[in-house]
Amino acid sequence: MQNKRDLILEKVDLLVAELMELRTRGPHFRICHRFHKPGTVCAPGEEILAVCLVHRGQEYSLRLSLALRILFDYLARHSRFAQSATQIEVGIRADRFYTNHAELTFGTNAPIRRIPRSYVRVYMERLRLALEGASCEANLMIERRAVLVSERTVTNEVGYRLRARIEWIHTDG
Repeated sequence: MQNKRDLILEKVDLLVAELMELRTRGPHFRICHRFHKPGTVCAPGEEILAVCLVHRGQEYSLRLSLALRILFDYLARHSRFAQSATQIEVGIRADRFYTNHAELTFGTNAPIRRIPRSYVRVYMERLRLALEGASCEANLMIERRAVLVSERTVTNEVGYRLRARIEWIHTDG
């Protein structure tokens, strides 16, 4: 009887520790880039292949379009401060990684995906839906608005920030 009680208490302690880590550090995501150039990190021409939620050693794919993968990657790289839709649009347009996205795959015919400021709010909701889908699949109850945070300024402008642990994986093909 004592051993069963100790085992249950140990499992409860583990779940509480996992919950505390999720609350303080956010969930863990893995962003996969392919067509990596040896000796570089996130170089222009790579393709953002997938974004996955990682929970208990398993990967759960977020079902994202190209524009949403680009937006997620951008938010992951710039997660320290919330950014407005205008800042996000300008940041993506100014970064060669995004403007030359997948050039190593498709050459000069690479699909160019722009993210207009007017689409950002809609895309954020779509990202939240994908987060919810992956977390349900993982049996992980996370508040999607606590992961993809919207912060209002004093002038009612909205800034967006990703609150999560991010890991980038690079493959050659």
